[in-house]
Amino acid sequence: MHSKKITVKHYLNRRAKPRIYRKEEYYPLYIQLIVDAKKAQIKSRLSQYLPLYHSEIEQFTRKDSELDKLLLAGYFTEKLFDRIVDNEIFPVAPLLEDEVSVITKIIMLQKPFENKLFTLNHFSFEYEKHVTEITDILDNSIKEAYRKNLNDLFLDSVDKDDNKKTFNISNFFIHYINWNFPFSNYYEITYEVIPSELKYVENHLDLSLLASIKAYMAYHSKVNIVKRYMDKQEDGRISTLSYLDWNTDIKDFLILEFNKLFGKKKTLEYISSLDRILERNIHGN
Repeated sequence: MHSKKITVKHYLNRRAKPRIYRKEEYYPLYIQLIVDAKKAQIKSRLSQYLPLYHSEIEQFTRKDSELDKLLLAGYFTEKLFDRIVDNEIFPVAPLLEDEVSVITKIIMLQKPFENKLFTLNHFSFEYEKHVTEITDILDNSIKEAYRKNLNDLFLDSVDKDDNKKTFNISNFFIHYINWNFPFSNYYEITYEVIPSELKYVENHLDLSLLASIKAYMAYHSKVNIVKRYMDKQEDGRISTLSYLDWNTDIKDFLILEFNKLFGKKKTLEYISSLDRILERNIHGN
């Protein structure tokens, strides 16, 4: 009978080719996973979380630029790694603890001891999905759908005299807007500068997309409050507003905030809309 235990542990991968600095060998940081006799090894994402703490790393290394690069890339000697962990050196030590906590939560969400289909195969991909910034997922998804709707409007109105207004406005939005910026930027600026044109386009959008835009902009208006609520960076935690956070904290927080502003019916509509976008992008549902 297997023990119902989840083990998540960092280690230096000595099988990888080391980087040499001052005659010492630096190895990449990996994570060992053991769940109900199932095992896997994945690369730590520490190197993706550390850049926000560059100034703290510089203090720790006394501005040794080469050592900075090694640490920011997630490479350590055994001695250095043990010293960081034993002395709980900020920000590496708390980030390591948070990474263990996050991975454990992701595993628990999959009910590993009840779900017979549970596997650790491709867990790196599962981990990446759950810690991706949800604001980026929502923004990119809505921008893509919005541009597709605009393009459909444009094509439907080409060479139609009675649809010149639709053609001109959709043509302007498609070809004269810089779509490299987030959708939220586009929407806020357009709403201020040419609100009547934006409203005209909205009257021709798919109703589900229009609902998603309203839900996302309501979320966007609360992003800074959500970030303060989560208050991650000061604690040396993984700072993204992730899909894991959405399921464990953010959704409940937004329900309370939205209820005050929109009432229960509109709140349910907005949260459900955001949920569907995230589900579709994270799980492909």
